[in-house]
Amino acid sequence: MSQIFKLLQPIQNVLEYIIVFLYENVISSYGVVIILLTVIVRLVLTPLTITQTRSMARMQKLQPYLKELQKKYKDDREKLQQETMEFYKKNNVNPLAGCLPMLLQLPVFYALFQTLRSPTERVTGVVTDFNFLWMNLNERDPYYILVILMVATMFLSTRQTTTDPKQSKFMYILPLVFGFISWQFPAGILVYWVTTNIWSIGQQWIVNRIVKRGSDKGEKQEDKKETADLTAEEQHELARKKKKRRKNK
Repeated sequence: MSQIFKLLQPIQNVLEYIIVFLYENVISSYGVVIILLTVIVRLVLTPLTITQTRSMARMQKLQPYLKELQKKYKDDREKLQQETMEFYKKNNVNPLAGCLPMLLQLPVFYALFQTLRSPTERVTGVVTDFNFLWMNLNERDPYYILVILMVATMFLSTRQTTTDPKQSKFMYILPLVFGFISWQFPAGILVYWVTTNIWSIGQQWIVNRIVKRGSDKGEKQEDKKETADLTAEEQHELARKKKKRRKNK
């Protein structure tokens, strides 16, 4: 574990320098500084997050086809695996693409967690007031308001990114588990957590709209190709079937 701390120390140093800069030059409120730091980190990591979200959206779109393969080859695991990999290759999809951006973000988030949990003298020597709203950010929230907000915002964020119905139970359990763990954390960590969850909710909403717009545009282009060589009667029948299919989604 000490080796991990050493590897993440340069990232923690950068984060602490940003905290000191914001506190001395922007606003002398440790709580607001944590919020600003969280926003800065999220902005820097936005390209990775968007890549992850697009990959998840693409996988969600392909789920019906994957389920058909699973149904067709349910008694032949080897054939199912072969056909699934062929399907991924044909559609230019990497099933691990959604995980890689998340893994790349983990060192930054862990270093930020360490920075807020155990600030070094670089921070404590400059920040003179750790009070924010009703609490001391180096101590637990006495009323557990931030814990409740963290669980609620994490639930909403997880719900937005859940693509597999089988994960729905996990979606409910995970925020509760983190809520149970986090009640004893310093309030500063929960300020960061709530802020990053709210950011994720807004960012996911925007990305979902962009992905949906691109998907709708692709469907329209696909519709034009399909109807190009059809008669008027066939085009009408195809449009009727697609309209019915969209209503059932």
